[in-house]
Amino acid sequence: MKTMKFNYPKICLVALLFLSVGSFTACKDDDDNNEQYVMTNQDFVNSASSANSFEIASGALAVSKGVNADVKHYGEHMVTDHTTAGVEMKNLATQKGWTIPTALMQKEQQNLDKLNGLSGDAFDKEFVNIMVTSHQETVALFTTAASPMGVPDGDLRSMANGKLPTLQAHLQEAVALKAKVNP
Repeated sequence: MKTMKFNYPKICLVALLFLSVGSFTACKDDDDNNEQYVMTNQDFVNSASSANSFEIASGALAVSKGVNADVKHYGEHMVTDHTTAGVEMKNLATQKGWTIPTALMQKEQQNLDKLNGLSGDAFDKEFVNIMVTSHQETVALFTTAASPMGVPDGDLRSMANGKLPTLQAHLQEAVALKAKVNP
């Protein structure tokens, strides 16, 4: 029987190579897990900020163009609450290195343009319709972001979760206001 000689330096090198490949594969798997999030942090910041800016702008329009006192009051409420939320988002985004968009997304811009072109009762009716839809979409966005696999950043998930009760209250108020304005 022939005796084999082992070349320990080569064996160690091969073992090291296998361990290195395993480590890189493990790192790649970690990156793949990050891709399982529903949206990126920046995508959520973009969508949430656009929706928030729309609520402020449309609320200001309701204050100036609305004829129904409840519509005007709801508009004031939107400006106040969403301005506060915008400051909180800006502070977190600055801390994390995300950017806050300066322009509205297409959907919000179209809704704002539509409201700008209306006045009187027509404005009030369209405003409450848009507020219901907008808040339904925003609640869904924040619910998704707040979920465990919503966005990668824990602070952003927490912020989204913390804003949900206020957004849900805004939605309920918009639904009640719609019933008054569009009986």
